[in-house]
Amino acid sequence: MFMENIITRISGLAAGENKAIYLVGGFLRDLYLGNPGHDLDFVVSGNALSFARKVAEILAGTYIPLDKINCVAKVVLEHGKEKWQIDFAALKGWNLEKDLSYRDFTINAMALELSQGLNFLRAEESRPNRKNSARRHWQQAIIDPYGGLADIENKLIRTISNYVFESDPVRILRGLRLAGKLNFSIRPETIKMMERDRWLLHEVAGERIWEELLGILAIPESYPWLATMDAIGVLFEILPVTEKMKITRQNNYHVDTVWVHTLKTYKFLEDMCLDLNTDGILTTSRGEELREKVLNHLDSKLPAGHRRIQLIKLAALLHDAGKVDTAKTLADGRITFPKHYLAGTVHAGEFARGLKISRSEELYLKKLVKNHMYPLYLFINQPVCPVSLHRFFKKLGPESTDLLLLSLADVTATYTSSGNERDLAMYRTFIGDFLNKYYFEPETFVNPPVLVKGTDLMDSLGIPPSKQLGDMLKKITEAQVRGEVTNRNEAISYARLLLKEKP
Repeated sequence: MFMENIITRISGLAAGENKAIYLVGGFLRDLYLGNPGHDLDFVVSGNALSFARKVAEILAGTYIPLDKINCVAKVVLEHGKEKWQIDFAALKGWNLEKDLSYRDFTINAMALELSQGLNFLRAEESRPNRKNSARRHWQQAIIDPYGGLADIENKLIRTISNYVFESDPVRILRGLRLAGKLNFSIRPETIKMMERDRWLLHEVAGERIWEELLGILAIPESYPWLATMDAIGVLFEILPVTEKMKITRQNNYHVDTVWVHTLKTYKFLEDMCLDLNTDGILTTSRGEELREKVLNHLDSKLPAGHRRIQLIKLAALLHDAGKVDTAKTLADGRITFPKHYLAGTVHAGEFARGLKISRSEELYLKKLVKNHMYPLYLFINQPVCPVSLHRFFKKLGPESTDLLLLSLADVTATYTSSGNERDLAMYRTFIGDFLNKYYFEPETFVNPPVLVKGTDLMDSLGIPPSKQLGDMLKKITEAQVRGEVTNRNEAISYARLLLKEKP
């Protein structure tokens, strides 16, 4: 086994240099739960940087120093399609227990002395069902001064000390992420400490907050943890506009404040993405095939490497943020939010810059926020002609599916609160029809076959490269969508007509 080879060689190197070395942290936790990962953490006596460099050499890995002052380094290994990350840190304090006291949660404060525990790890790796590991077997091998093993069995997240979050505030988000990922509960005392120290998140680099937030968004059922973040004020520290959203009233077909509506939208979106069939948008003869395509799309990665399902949830939180800046009360008492979708892109940009997320992800968020009313506009102004469908898909491109699902969640939150079940059923059918056309009729509505190129029109009509040429090609495609143009000759003839019409 590859893991056994890693540990055997690291153990041998440590023995040769007379170093004490321990396997610590989340790997042991996940091993006990029967789901060991590919990230290993070691604490080592002496110079951890030098030791990590030697490990990289003997394992043919990449050595990456992380913190030269505190002696922290990483070794990255490639094994087939798997990537292994091995972190090394110098032993803090005068013994291992003192070192473990600096960690965050009890379930991450267990250790295994490597040379004595090698046989233990081999046995665990070979167990057909690690979940049935006897607790006594673990107690005999694991160093567990803070009761982490008992907390794992009781499914509890508990801090080591009262100063855990002061030492590193990002641990607040890490605790919430772990609770959601492992389906654990958080001790009330720990929740109170999270609330007490939440303001310290302002001292944390945006990139670190972003990575932990992404982990929370990746949880299939993250809504309860998002609601917890909101309840204890953590979400406000990350997204300050939420406070104004909570006091921004709506009326007409809305009965909730902007923030209550936003939370409902998030919940409906997440529930929908767990099982698309539950919302009745795939009730067609090809419903199962469509479901698979949409779920695969949501699981696909954006250019920055994060999954669409994570970013679309974030877009749900931001989609109505612009209402706090655009709310206007009319003479008759009605409240309107003119062009709130444009104002929302400002908040999306501020969020992106604050957490230093990638430019591509910022553009993704802005695109969804800016266009989130587009599908509803088409629904209200039915019938939707083929060209309007084509323009929608052309404008949204790969984000067509994302926007349609966000819009459905948004409208579902609105219509269920107001009791408008009839229109909601119609809107679900409307969105389902759009998705069917996008996935199963792309040659008609999304990307019709190219009949002529710009060079064809330049040669046939003597048109130079220009905006006029681009507009002409666009109009030819729309005529093709309407069924007015079906081949190359008809396309060129249509272009001649367009040329004559030009004033």
